[in-house]
Amino acid sequence: MTRGQDGFSGIVIIIVLLVAALLYFGYVRLQSAGPEKRTTITAIDASRAVACRSNRINVERDIQLWLVDHPGESPSFAALQAAGIRIPACPEGGEYALDGVHVRCSKHE
Repeated sequence: MTRGQDGFSGIVIIIVLLVAALLYFGYVRLQSAGPEKRTTITAIDASRAVACRSNRINVERDIQLWLVDHPGESPSFAALQAAGIRIPACPEGGEYALDGVHVRCSKHE
């Protein structure tokens, strides 16, 4: 498999997971909400959480690639940005923080 095919496969997997999460979380939230609240629950909330997770997964992947070129160094957002890696923002305004090589969000974890 070429590198381009790996990236395409990853995108397809992310899209499938996004759709599955939207369907699952939407169904669970609708089942647990009373009839008066069902109209206020939207798939937008679930999609923002999934988009945030996707952002964090992508940054964690980028960190792994960065570590190959920078062995022994500790990753930081500043170092990643200096290497040309864009750090996305949480769709709901959460703040991302590094916990080793893992990215945490103040709103979603």
